[in-house]
Amino acid sequence: MSKNITCVTVDDPKLSALFRPFALKMEQQGLPAIVINTFKCYFNQFLYGAQGKLNCHDILSIKDDELPEYETLERYKPLGERSLHKAAVIKLNGGLGTSMGLESAKSLIPVKDGLNFLDLILLQATRVRSRYGVEFPQIFMNSFKTHMETMLEIGDFNNGSTGISLAFLQHRYPKILAKDFAPATWPQNPELEWNPPGHGDIYTALVTSGLLDALLERGYEYAFISNSDNLGAIMNRRLLGYMVHHKLPFLMEVARRTDQDKKGGHLCRLKKNNQFALREVAQCPDQEMDLFCDINTYKFFNTNSIWVDLRVVQSVFIAHRMMPLDLIINPKTLDPRDPDSPRVFQLETAMGSAITSFDNAQAVIVPRKRFAPVKTTADLLQVMSDCYIRTEQDTITPNPARELPMPRVCLDQRFYRKIDTFLERIPQNPPSLMHCTSLTIEGDVRFEENVRCEGEVRIVNTGPEQAVIAAHSVLRGEVIYT
Repeated sequence: MSKNITCVTVDDPKLSALFRPFALKMEQQGLPAIVINTFKCYFNQFLYGAQGKLNCHDILSIKDDELPEYETLERYKPLGERSLHKAAVIKLNGGLGTSMGLESAKSLIPVKDGLNFLDLILLQATRVRSRYGVEFPQIFMNSFKTHMETMLEIGDFNNGSTGISLAFLQHRYPKILAKDFAPATWPQNPELEWNPPGHGDIYTALVTSGLLDALLERGYEYAFISNSDNLGAIMNRRLLGYMVHHKLPFLMEVARRTDQDKKGGHLCRLKKNNQFALREVAQCPDQEMDLFCDINTYKFFNTNSIWVDLRVVQSVFIAHRMMPLDLIINPKTLDPRDPDSPRVFQLETAMGSAITSFDNAQAVIVPRKRFAPVKTTADLLQVMSDCYIRTEQDTITPNPARELPMPRVCLDQRFYRKIDTFLERIPQNPPSLMHCTSLTIEGDVRFEENVRCEGEVRIVNTGPEQAVIAAHSVLRGEVIYT
């Protein structure tokens, strides 16, 4: 370990008194002591004035020649294939589709050929198992809000003879009132008193669920962890082989930043010790946001796909009872839908920030085929379209026949932000964007089947009635409806 992970201790009785209501609240919810102590560590940092910020003068940008390229790792494939029986796959599946107007699991949104994220993840696992004859564990880290519907959707899929559970639950942290640093209370909906702790909780949840011990007892030494909405992130022989060969405790997949992902967390080095670090947008001071988004300075962003040596993770918890992660402080309203509800702070951590914690941690530059996330309905339209293809491995990857950068898609939020209204206007056979450089829709517009967009397309409907793009239409330039 390279980071001093000794938690701030609070000797001040006043500060100790501030935390006691949080401890009692968490105990009442049955949260394990290790979770309460981890939250206490972050709460103490928060009380001592930690801003959760990482300034530009504290970091160094990463040069092109500092990281290996995925394409150069072909020679590690044989070792990776021989090591598949030691690896597990974990999907982060705690997110709701709130950015698309959903209060259910995001992984249940239909994304390609009528299949949802979960369908494709299970197909991916089945194909890899069949191809290599290895029954590796496919595991989901669910939240309390996604667990039941996810497990019902999974149905008969299982981890066979591995003896490993299909899922485990992430924890939750109490929200902190901004006015007096007390635990937030909201009797009309007590669930809103809690916030997800961020995907950095995965390390603690692996321990408290017993899954970490179970994996190691059955000979699984490595885990590949990625977002459930990234259908390009699958088990990979060359990356696994690279990790095994170099005895890496931690490997992060990064990609070259473009204008479309300039607000994603970027990789950097800390000046104080030259360790890799991950800086998320929430950790950037407001006055440095322009530089944060400079893709020529900070060239690589975190795809949130990581590989970890589970033996090292276990040793950290045996020695220190927690995984050291950078604190992220998110100011919010207690009820996200009510701007007049009390102001609160949410304490969170990011899974990728563990890269700072390990000596010999590494990052690798991966191609876009390993990164196909869906955060908004605009992203969803791109992935549903012929800009992306479904491969024989059931991954979703950029269409190799497309020579242009991905089109800029801007959809009228009044009609397209929510998934249900989006699907009412976009058919299962969505408009072709193969030869489109940008698509902007203003107003209420519905597409029929087999529409093709070419070049820069702007569709404007200023009239009171819904405009309909007829089947087999070819759209170029500006299309106005009044």
